[in-house]
Amino acid sequence: MKKENRFYSLVLPFFCLLFAVGNTYGDASETTRILNGTQITYMYSSGRSYNVKFEEKGVSYRYLTGSKPDVWWGPFPYQAMEVEDNLYFASWFEKGYGDYVTLLINFDKNVIHGSAIIGGNEVHFHKAELVKFAKP
Repeated sequence: MKKENRFYSLVLPFFCLLFAVGNTYGDASETTRILNGTQITYMYSSGRSYNVKFEEKGVSYRYLTGSKPDVWWGPFPYQAMEVEDNLYFASWFEKGYGDYVTLLINFDKNVIHGSAIIGGNEVHFHKAELVKFAKP
């Protein structure tokens, strides 16, 4: 076998493998707007409950068990990724409040895993039940 052909027979499969692996993971890291028009209501085991809506202008929410359950906070610019079918990772930063929120939303299992840094000094890290949702 010529030296040149041997090089391609060894290197080409390696690059094909890298390309395939890159494509597999590349799709999950792309942001999406597929959640626009979606509303979710969820409740943590602590009793805290939220209603969140995703729109083109951003994410807005109501703290249903707080002192002002009818007040919508937002909209805040958000990002979302589709991790798997019906499994989404979403995040937003509440400029002016200093809150950074992330949600892992599993529509198939009716579960949300939430994480937040609240006011820059309190950490929230809990699982919630997805009580109700409406998707477009």
